[in-house]
This record gives sequence, C-alpha cells and structure tokens, in this order.
Amino acid sequence: MALSLLAAARSHTGPRPDNQDSGLVSPSLVAVADGVGGNVGGAVASSLVISWLAPLGRGLDPGQADGGLAALVSAANERIRTAVGHRPRLEGMATTLCGIGVQADAAVLVHIGDSRAYRWRAPELVQLTRDHTLVQALIDAGSITEEEALVHPQRSAVYAALHGGTDDVEGLEVLSVDVAPGDRLLVCSDGLSGALAPQTLAELLATAENADQAAATLLGAALAAPATDNVTVVVADVLDDMVDGIPPTRFRTVGAASGARDETVEVLEGLWPGPATGAFRPVPPPA
Repeated sequence: MALSLLAAARSHTGPRPDNQDSGLVSPSLVAVADGVGGNVGGAVASSLVISWLAPLGRGLDPGQADGGLAALVSAANERIRTAVGHRPRLEGMATTLCGIGVQADAAVLVHIGDSRAYRWRAPELVQLTRDHTLVQALIDAGSITEEEALVHPQRSAVYAALHGGTDDVEGLEVLSVDVAPGDRLLVCSDGLSGALAPQTLAELLATAENADQAAATLLGAALAAPATDNVTVVVADVLDDMVDGIPPTRFRTVGAASGARDETVEVLEGLWPGPATGAFRPVPPPA
C-alpha cells in the first residue's frame, strides 16, 4: 500500500484586516500555520514555515522515520531567528504549525500550538492533536471545565510555538498516526475549531462529496458562525495509490504564504533564492 493525499484548502481573513494564516496542500503533506506577532510579523512567520516545508509536498525523506519533518521544522525555526535579525521590528513573531505527511503505508503528524488535526473515519471524528494552550493545561489539571474554557479570557494563549528563540523547538510533537485509505483528514487553524463544534465538523466532513467541497463548506460555516479570527481549512482524502492511482492534487499554498504583503515578500526573498510567490527552495541554516 502506498498512501497519498487528495487535498483542498481554503483561507479567509474572517473579521481581521490581514490574514496571518498559511496553508499547504500536496500529495504527500498537508499543513497549516497560524502566525502571531502583528499583521506583518504573523504573516511572515507562517509564510516562512509553510514555504520551508513545501518541498516535502513532493515526497517525504524515505531515509528518516519522520520523513524529515523534524529537521525541516527545526531549520524553519532557525529561519525565524534569522528573519528577526534582518528586520528587528519583527521581534516577537511566532507561528503554530500542524501538518500530516504520508509515505509508503505510514503517516506522521507534526504539531505545535493550537492549530489542529482531525481524522474522520466513519462513524467517528477523532482529534489527533491536543492544544498547547493555557486553557487546555487548566482543563487537564481539572481547574476548569471545557465549557469554561470556551469563554476564558486567555483562551487564545499558547505556551508552545515556533518563534526562533532557541535551537531546540520546545513542545514540538512529531508522532506516527493511524490513517488508512478512505479516511478524511482535516487540518485547520483555531479560527475554524473555535467557531464550529466538533459535531458540526463531523457532519460537514461526512456529507461532503469530496475534499474540495468539504473545505468550502467548512469555511462557509465558520464565517457564518461567525468566526472571530482568520480561518484556514485543509481537507485531505487518504488514497491508496496502488488502487486509486496518483491523485491529481497539485502543490498549492493558501493564505499569507500565497498572497504575501510587500514586507513579507522582501523578508522571504532574503532567505530563499527565487520568487517569493511559489515553492521556495530551502537553503541550509547558518552553521
């Protein structure tokens, strides 16, 4: 069995003036990054990380158990530090990251922050990630209930993110996950998961005819809820290439990574060769 992804994505500013989310779809990797640190800083951080990971969309590294995800995330974290050195006004920028990659008959999840991954396998929706947030820590400690977390004044505070502050990416999770042909995966920013209840997510994923329809319907429902933040949705149907053939998913980025503002483009062009609107070619981090 050789797994691959037939994926689609949507990203919207929601009520915000700028989109700090970035998303990636490809046959081998789907991912979402939700930037923080101001309208420029957040866009730079999420664009940087998604663009750095983009080459894995053409195939994970078969020589590494995690497909090379951990090493590239670490390098992307170093790039954030470098970007801040080039543009001190970006100090404090950071980004979440959530992605799922497939290789042969296995799948790997990379996660930090409060962007989420779900798996729909009839008849059940399973959340594959656990938020790295203050309210989730309080829930785990029994200090507040899940209902209280929904209205907690610090419900958006994350305690782990990619910020370039240290060589080691503290809090990063890279895990093997159970996926199989016929599963439908959802990777999203908290603009979606904060607007729609899990039951609604499950219903819309289950009834959509394909990944593209699911992504569009989920985005529409979130905006109507209404959403209070940027919303980025990536939906991927898991296929078996041996049975279904190679999926027609093309490499694509959405959100800040595809429509970067002028300063975002300038910063990114200083870190990668080539244009700042397509697939970036990572250069090795400084020694």
